[in-house]
Amino acid sequence: MITLSELRVCKSCGNVFAKKAGVTIITSCPHCDGTNFDTIVADEIEN
Repeated sequence: MITLSELRVCKSCGNVFAKKAGVTIITSCPHCDGTNFDTIVADEIEN
């Protein structure tokens, strides 16, 4: 199971992906290889 705080959003292409794959920290977007991304914060999501 993954929580929202463990996800990143790529600012270039909008891809959503996990911060980690096992013990490896993902440092670039798997879709476009971009390195400019935001972390999803649960407080920013409105119901």
